[in-house]
Amino acid sequence: MEKKVNKKKIMSICPSNMVRSKCPSIRVTRQLRRALLMKQREKEVSQDVLDELRNKLKEKKNKGIAVDCKKCKFNV
Repeated sequence: MEKKVNKKKIMSICPSNMVRSKCPSIRVTRQLRRALLMKQREKEVSQDVLDELRNKLKEKKNKGIAVDCKKCKFNV
């Protein structure tokens, strides 16, 4: 039986074996996470802003990293 990989959970591993800090797709994901954490720590933030950031992060996770790798300038 072949082991299946859940593509939604590999958000920190670049398929083209690139270093995480240089992969543009992973960078965008990390920026979204950071922005969401910063907004959650603020006292007066509307729920709409938080929901929008959460939805962007969910979409990014559902797409996966490999979607961006086709356009990636580092992927040869």
